[in-house]
Amino acid sequence: GNIMGTTYKVILVDYDQDLIEESIYRSLNSVNQEMSTYIDTSSISRLNSSNIGDWIEVSENFIKVATFSQQLCIETQGAFNISIGHFVNFYGFGPPQVANNHKINKLEELKDQVSCISYKVDETKKRIKRINDVYIDMSAVAKGFAIDHLSSFFDSLSINSYFIELGGEIRYKGNKQKNIPWLAAIENPDETNSPIMTLSSKEYKNLSLATSGEYRNFVELNGETFSHTIDPQTFKPINREHISVSVIAESAMEADALATALNVMGLEKGLAFSNKNKIKALYVIKENKKFILKSSKWF
Repeated sequence: GNIMGTTYKVILVDYDQDLIEESIYRSLNSVNQEMSTYIDTSSISRLNSSNIGDWIEVSENFIKVATFSQQLCIETQGAFNISIGHFVNFYGFGPPQVANNHKINKLEELKDQVSCISYKVDETKKRIKRINDVYIDMSAVAKGFAIDHLSSFFDSLSINSYFIELGGEIRYKGNKQKNIPWLAAIENPDETNSPIMTLSSKEYKNLSLATSGEYRNFVELNGETFSHTIDPQTFKPINREHISVSVIAESAMEADALATALNVMGLEKGLAFSNKNKIKALYVIKENKKFILKSSKWF
C-alpha cells in the first residue's frame, strides 16, 4: 500500500486473517496522523502552529519519538535535530503550504532558535511545547517508529515471522520458511534493482535496517541540485563524499535516525562516532567510478 508519501510492503508467514491488511494500514496510519507535517490536523502540525510556550497534549507514541529525538540530538552534538524544519521547508522538502515562505534574512534570525532543547517534553502529563521559534519535522524518524509500532502489533498477535518494508527501511523477524532466511538488500545507487550487499536472517536475527542517501530524494533549484538532508550545523543541504550510509540497529526508529545523523556527520566523523558507540554502520563511497564500502568495526 501507500503511506507517508511512500510505499510499504508487509509479508507474514503462517498467518491468515481477513482483517490483517486493514489492521496493518491502521497501525501505520496512526503514526502518520500524528507525525506528518503534511496533515493539518496532526499532532506535529498543531505543535508547529501553537504559540511558543503553550503546552500541546499528545499521545504516548509522540512523546516517545520526541524524547528519543532530543536525546539523540544531544548524543550526536546536533547532527540529528528535528527542530530544523524551517530550513527543510525553505529548500522545498516540506509540505507545499509552508515551502519557501521564509525570506533569507528571516532564516538568518531563525538559526539561533534551532537547538537540541528547542522544545520541552512533559512525559508525565503527555504534553509538549516549543520553547523557541522552531518548526518540528520528524520525517527522519517517523517511518522507523511506524515500523516498530507495527512490529509490536504483530508481536502482540504472536506472529513470529514477518518482514516489514516502509520507504526502503526494513525490519524482519524469524525466517521466510523453516530453512529459508529473510534477505534484506542494501541497494546499488547506480542500479537500484541490484544489491550492493545482502543481509540474511541466518546472520542477523530480528534485524532493523535503514539507509540514508542522496541519490533518490533531492530537488533542483536554479540549476543546482540539493540534498533532502539538511545539516543542522550549516543549515544547508549536505554535500558529502559518500553516496549513502546504512545502519543496523535494535529498532527501526534507531536505525532511521542514526542513518540520518551519520549521513550529516560524513565518513570520517561518522565512522569514529559509530566505532565509539558500537553502531553497525556501512558507508557507500564512489571513487574512480567504482563503489567502495567502508564500515564501522561493529558492522
